[in-house]
Amino acid sequence: MSEVLIGSGAAAGAGALWYAWRVQRIRRISRDRLNDEIAGREKREYVVTLTPSLRRHLWVPWAIGFATLLLVTLAFGLELVYGVSLGVIVGVMAWIIEQQIAARRSLLLETQLANSIDLMVGALSAGAGTSEALDSAARESPRPIKDEIEEVLGRIRYGEAPRTVWEDFTVRVPLETFRLYSFTMAVHGEVGGSLAPTLSQVGRAIRDRIEISRRIRSQSTEAQASVIGIVCITYFLGLLMWRTNPQHFEGFIRHPLGANFTAAAMVLQALGLVWITKLSQLKF
Repeated sequence: MSEVLIGSGAAAGAGALWYAWRVQRIRRISRDRLNDEIAGREKREYVVTLTPSLRRHLWVPWAIGFATLLLVTLAFGLELVYGVSLGVIVGVMAWIIEQQIAARRSLLLETQLANSIDLMVGALSAGAGTSEALDSAARESPRPIKDEIEEVLGRIRYGEAPRTVWEDFTVRVPLETFRLYSFTMAVHGEVGGSLAPTLSQVGRAIRDRIEISRRIRSQSTEAQASVIGIVCITYFLGLLMWRTNPQHFEGFIRHPLGANFTAAAMVLQALGLVWITKLSQLKF
């Protein structure tokens, strides 16, 4: 009986050791693959940078909010809670404006891409090759899409692999419509075939996406405007209360409890603005 128990224990111990070794081996292989992927991505990001027209300035809202905090606390001499709350709400509004500017730049690039695809389809239908069609699109398109097409065309003419060039193009312009366009061009470079009908369908799909995004943006703008209007109405009502009974109003906002309640309401207003902005940013 003891021999059976010893043998069973030895077998269980050997099985546990083998399982632990297998788990560690799988983890090591996964870690090595992840490190290789990260190293390759860092190398690509070092070589291929984001296009200047899509670069974000995310530090600007933070700087504006911090400047508002210093202005309220140091210049006007208000309490710190008011400085923090005003800094938060002003920073959120600056963040919304920065988001809208970035969305407009993305929409401009996508619209220019659709127009350049139409130019390429016309050139290809007239009997031109892929390089000649790209050159025609680059010459007729405005900036910033003109610079992107010229860079792709120049790298292809210098002898780089078209697949690598189009993959780097998606890194430089990380938009869904540009991924679809780059994938189409990369597949054509690998397998060949008639490019004009395929590009025509891609251009139609891009224009449909632009139309849907414009409708979504118009509806979300109405929601954001209504929320901002409600926020402005609250401050207008506060101004009326101060003009009607300034003594009691100033006593309330100078009291620690009233200051905390007022600051908390302002922070909740900022959270509401962030919430409605996130709800309006649909992915499709």
